[in-house]
Amino acid sequence: MTINIAKKVIDTATWAASSDQQIDLPNEGAITRIDLQTYFTVTGCLAANTNIPYGIWRPIQNLKIQGGGGKSYFDMSYEQMGRMLHFLNRRDFPGTIFNSGMATNTIFANYCIHFGSRPRDMFGRDNPFDLTAFVPAQKEVNLKLTWTTTQAADIADTAIDISAGTMKATVYEVLGLPSMSGMVPVSSTQGFGTGGTAVSGLAKQFDVPTGAFLRRIAILTQDATAIGNSAGPILVDDIVDEVALLFPKESRRLIEIDYDTLLTSGGVPDVAAMTAAGAVTKPSDFVVPGFTVVDLRPYANSDYGLDLRNYQTGDVKLAFTIPSGSDGDDIIIWYDTVQPYAG
Repeated sequence: MTINIAKKVIDTATWAASSDQQIDLPNEGAITRIDLQTYFTVTGCLAANTNIPYGIWRPIQNLKIQGGGGKSYFDMSYEQMGRMLHFLNRRDFPGTIFNSGMATNTIFANYCIHFGSRPRDMFGRDNPFDLTAFVPAQKEVNLKLTWTTTQAADIADTAIDISAGTMKATVYEVLGLPSMSGMVPVSSTQGFGTGGTAVSGLAKQFDVPTGAFLRRIAILTQDATAIGNSAGPILVDDIVDEVALLFPKESRRLIEIDYDTLLTSGGVPDVAAMTAAGAVTKPSDFVVPGFTVVDLRPYANSDYGLDLRNYQTGDVKLAFTIPSGSDGDDIIIWYDTVQPYAG
């Protein structure tokens, strides 16, 4: 008999700027989801100052989940990756409010790492014990979540820094599975600085991870513009013109699409920005600039996307056309992949 439980993890990661903070995860059952709660005290009155875009999500530089043998289950790492995780959460959980609050000198934010393919069940209800993919915790030792923090000054447009903070975790587990066979997450990240060089005809290409199922590709584009207290970069949508998924040896293109179209179909609505006086600076139905998701599940397996287990490195390419840009522009790519596991 299986048992579903939600467990508050005793460990708490404590803020220290530009450092690795770790939370020990339970070594039992199958972990299907991890909810993270962050709390930050800041040095100034946020209500009286202009906040930078997505400042509440910037304190996460990298987020990783690894087993004792170095097995990587979740890897979202490059620059201020809390933004990407938040935007993914907004796609997977529409209607859920993740920014739980902001007081004068305190900010609160929630994140969700959902490993399976069905964050909602067939009735549209929250599905925290989704076994379409899971971390096999009972087969692991020293399973840890590592949070790499940003600089203290990465959240606001003026001289406001993080002075203290914590991250707490709630783990959703399924206990008593008769077998640990199933899909496990093996996500990874790639980053690329354009150097301000234009690339035509989809000539900028990345090797897509193979040997697993590719569910989704999340893409974030940003430029090097610093905001106020050195808190850049900012998200922009003019670095990429078009995106394609290529199979060179097969002389075929599975996807070739304008980036603007992807932003509409694979992005998320922006949040209305409020000034200190309470004025709305833009409507809430604009899309977040520079973020989109290419979902491969409609093209193949409805849960797991493209089966790339029999492909080798170089057999599948993610290609971009880059019209122009400035030195410091970046393209960040997160590959949502899963692979069969039997342990």
